[in-house]
Formats: sequence, structure tokens, C-alpha cells
Amino acid sequence: MSEHTKLLTMVMEYLETAPPDTELEAKAAIDAVADWFEEVLDVMGVTPSAIPSLLRWQAHQHEYQ
Repeated sequence: MSEHTKLLTMVMEYLETAPPDTELEAKAAIDAVADWFEEVLDVMGVTPSAIPSLLRWQAHQHEYQ
């Protein structure tokens, strides 16, 4: 099992392929998060109010294991 969450892995992959420009890297990270949320929605569904908590949990999940 990876020490990286799926969200972190997706963001890292997007940033590796983004051109070296801060704005483009930020947009790539946003795209990765949006794609991750689409996957979460397809698998288990999520209400919009749960998004901030879910994002924080996913970003810091490795700290609690």
C-alpha cells in the first residue's frame, strides 16, 4: 500500500506533466482535484457540503495512519 493517497498521487502526476509555470501548475492541480471528486462521486456519491472536509481528510490521511 502506498503512503500517498489517491488524491495526492493524482495531483503529483498532473504536476509532473504540467508546463513549468506557476499558473499552469495550479490549474493542473485543480484539474486533478476535480477529476478525483468525479471519481468519488461515481463510486460513493458526495454532497457539496462534504467536499471541504473530504478534501482535508484525503490530504492529511497519511498523518493518521
